[in-house]
Amino acid sequence: MTEPSGSAASSGPYGSGRAPSGPWWQDKRIWLLIAVTVLPRLALAAIGYDVRCVRDECMYLFTARRMMDGLGMTPSNGWLWAPGQVVLMALHGAVTGYPGTVKVTQCLLAGVSALLLVRLGTRLGGERAGFVAAWIYAVSPTLVFFAARLWSETTYATLLLLALETLFRAREGRPARAVLPGLALGACVLLRGVATYMLPIFALGLLWGRWMNRRAWVGMLVLLAATTATVAPYSAYASHKFGSFILSDRTMGQMMWLGNNDFSPVTFDYGNGLLSDSAYALHTGTGRPHCAEKSEPIVRDACETSAGLAWIRENPGLFLRRVPLRLAQMMNPNTFLTRAVRSVRPRDAPQTAVGALCALVAAFSFLHVLAPAVGAWARGRGVYVLVAGLTTAYHLAAVGALAGLSRYRLPLEILWLPYAGVLLSAPLASWRALGASRPRLAGAILTIVVLLPLLLWYLPAGFPRWKHW
Repeated sequence: MTEPSGSAASSGPYGSGRAPSGPWWQDKRIWLLIAVTVLPRLALAAIGYDVRCVRDECMYLFTARRMMDGLGMTPSNGWLWAPGQVVLMALHGAVTGYPGTVKVTQCLLAGVSALLLVRLGTRLGGERAGFVAAWIYAVSPTLVFFAARLWSETTYATLLLLALETLFRAREGRPARAVLPGLALGACVLLRGVATYMLPIFALGLLWGRWMNRRAWVGMLVLLAATTATVAPYSAYASHKFGSFILSDRTMGQMMWLGNNDFSPVTFDYGNGLLSDSAYALHTGTGRPHCAEKSEPIVRDACETSAGLAWIRENPGLFLRRVPLRLAQMMNPNTFLTRAVRSVRPRDAPQTAVGALCALVAAFSFLHVLAPAVGAWARGRGVYVLVAGLTTAYHLAAVGALAGLSRYRLPLEILWLPYAGVLLSAPLASWRALGASRPRLAGAILTIVVLLPLLLWYLPAGFPRWKHW
């Protein structure tokens, strides 16, 4: 059955779902792109192989080592994480003796992300757009930095891109093709609990513009089944082990405690975060204490969730006033790379170079956020905008209600990079498209008006001599 005329799947080159032609492995430009993406990341991982872990990284390492000792999935500091990153680290540790070698795989996955960005960008705006998006990804300082650390953002972003690319393929072919986006989504859920509720968004993307297509509905059922089959084994294991239903993690209560408490929302970014344990303890000591021991993660999660909801009911005005603050924390253009380089002692690095790198980090943050926003309003349509938009809205809602951190933004930035490629590869065409549509122009202006203050809010925090506006 053919798709109806005028559907998202036939709405033109921007969001049409048309795959780039030709095998990628025969394109020398692709191999150059992958080399430039992967090799600097591997070099940074090698140089910093013995750099000490930071906060969540340390908890991942602790949990992975316990898993290597045969203890299975265990809580860390009261958190019961989604298992994905920990399992990956434990597997690498079983092979190499050191869980941190997962960084090598993350660097290789960055090459996969670059390839996926070429394909997705080509679908949305042509080959040039795809390569522009991928090259931005390849050289972005923060994205290079994260691949060489133990946080899960690099792997999570690769899985999101893979889910979108295979979603397009599922719309183009047999229902069985929906297995691949289902597997990718299931892996996202196992990697980060926040991905749990993205399944309906991708199911909608599979059906969009194909409501009367029986194969589309069969594909949706395949998508649901593949995602469920990916998550169910761990869910059954964890639920049995901890005596309570667990899909992938139990972190909501801890996030409630951090973001909906009498103290102001906690973050760990440079210049506006709590970078020392003593400062953290002093700050959190002004709020309600934890309601259960660290050794009881399920009990703690349940009671902290209830306490957080009660706090919101008692302080609705303060809760709402904190939403822009949390979003600004998420949009902080000074990333964890800024935190890392600012911690270098002056005698170990020229401060002029440190300052220049921090400025470059902030500049790329603005590029990652603003260029896709304009590109999507100018020339975006179809399934990609639908799925990426709803995925972004869902993540922003979760951050606005709980807690913000700059690293939460990174997978969403990568998700939208194809539209940065669309804009920068043909800026005049984008400008003409905006000028030809008052609703699109108004949407672009409104988006920039909302995003700019959030980006600027903590910009001075990354520069000690500036400090504030």
